Amino acid sequence: MKRLGPVLTLAAGAATTAVLGALSATAAPPTRDAGAAGEPAAVAEATSAATAAPAPSRTARPVPAKADYAGRVRGNGGLVAVSIRDGKAVGYFCDGRVEAWLRGRAADGKVVLTGPGGASLTAALGGGKATGTLEFGAKEWDFTAPTVKKPSGLYRATAIVRGAKVRAGWIYLADGTRVGLTLVDGAPADVAVPEPGENATVNGEQVDPKDVDEFIEEF
Repeated sequence: MKRLGPVLTLAAGAATTAVLGALSATAAPPTRDAGAAGEPAAVAEATSAATAAPAPSRTARPVPAKADYAGRVRGNGGLVAVSIRDGKAVGYFCDGRVEAWLRGRAADGKVVLTGPGGASLTAALGGGKATGTLEFGAKEWDFTAPTVKKPSGLYRATAIVRGAKVRAGWIYLADGTRVGLTLVDGAPADVAVPEPGENATVNGEQVDPKDVDEFIEEF
């Protein structure tokens, strides 16, 4: 029995050490790898991005529901008129020899019109005027057209006179300046610009000018 004493003692010590090691392993917190250690920052960053306030959207600039503009084309000698009715817009350029009818839309504080032959008009609306650029016949001019009231503004006439197709346009400014062009079967005709509110005389017959409210639906 005396010879077995040290062996038993060593065995008991080894068993105690194993038990303590197991208890130590159970009590120690679990280890994490390098990728897991960075996870809290990534989660916080994703959460911050998800909850960030969206960028404010730009508010569209208003346009009048109804407005009429007319003025001079700089460096050209002609007149230009633009009329707006509930977002729909029509324009007319004339210098007494050539003309251009244009159509388009008014939105976000501006009007954009196009017409035959590559004609175009773009203008900013504000301050009681339309300010922009007219392109016609491979040339470009600037213009400023203030708002106008009847009898100033834009007028148009279409008719059949003695079997011929008649189309005419007129622009009147508040200072008495006026311009227009009458086409008979597509060719310019010698027809005087009528007084505001009066009819035009084409080949001896009366042709009634219509204001924008009466003809804009034709465009």
